[in-house]
Amino acid sequence: MRAKEFAFEGALTPSIANLVDTLDDLRSRTDQIRVDSLVNLVRRRPGSEMFNIDILADAYKENDTVKNMIKNITNDDTGVKYVYLKNLYDSDDEELFPDQNDNDLPGKPNSPERTVANMAKRASRKRT
Repeated sequence: MRAKEFAFEGALTPSIANLVDTLDDLRSRTDQIRVDSLVNLVRRRPGSEMFNIDILADAYKENDTVKNMIKNITNDDTGVKYVYLKNLYDSDDEELFPDQNDNDLPGKPNSPERTVANMAKRASRKRT
């Protein structure tokens, strides 16, 4: 299930729903983003004009959907605050099929070929 499918489940405001949608879009492209950049991206969406860092911090503490998308919010070495995102693939996916042998998959561990091969294996197992 994609985050967009349950974005409004547990979302109290349009700002939180827009935050979840923005985080879902970002997770496919990067694993971190500056907090001020994320706030500006969410503010551009209708209904989230008042979104700020305090709302982000509260959502991270209280909203389970946001917790499942963000690893951590912390400062880097230079003092710039970053949001570190969890990747799209849950650790649960790896536990579903412990008998899967990684040696028979093409490409390097994070290559697109291996990702597609893993997706194909999961899809074929769901059909049986």
